[in-house]
Amino acid sequence: MSEPTARAAARCHRDTHYCSRCDLLVGLDGLHVTAVEYDHDVGLLVVRVESPRTPTGCPSCGVIAHSHGRSDVTLVDAPCFDRPVRVVWRKRIWRCQEAACPRKAFTEQDQDIARPRALLTTRACWWAINQIRREHGSISGIARQLGTSWNTVWCSIRPLLQEMADDESRSAGVRRLGVDEHVVRHEALLFRMEVRDLHRLAVAAVG
Repeated sequence: MSEPTARAAARCHRDTHYCSRCDLLVGLDGLHVTAVEYDHDVGLLVVRVESPRTPTGCPSCGVIAHSHGRSDVTLVDAPCFDRPVRVVWRKRIWRCQEAACPRKAFTEQDQDIARPRALLTTRACWWAINQIRREHGSISGIARQLGTSWNTVWCSIRPLLQEMADDESRSAGVRRLGVDEHVVRHEALLFRMEVRDLHRLAVAAVG
């Protein structure tokens, strides 16, 4: 991002003096905001985050790992203040120095924030699903609000929709069932099943 098109709205000292108000506003548990910028050329709010320095054990052998630098991962996040958002997560890379351990290096992961190799944050995925379930939004409309492509949105939310569809407990005790078909572009069909039982409402979506 070039300096003429990026204006810093907030910048915090790393590791020791994070801004608690920025962290509260962004709301990514376990990560701290280090900078917030706005790219006027593309109209994106860019939030840079990282985790604090803490001892980390190797997920294979448990031995305390050594820092091996960082890698920036850019994720599409839910819109904020009517603007599309990108989260740049400075992921920590660790190296295990246990000679007998098969894992030599690994990168920090947190599925509550984003699944491995994800394009959208977890909350952006659920924001998109709720737009479909509650607001009758289309994938194309959601993609426009997120500032990304139709395929990126659909590929990101489809696994979550499939998990909901495969959960047999969602329809336990249901006595009445209604089906609403919502057709989206590019020959994709999303079935939204609204299940009502007295005061109980459950929604299942299948891709």
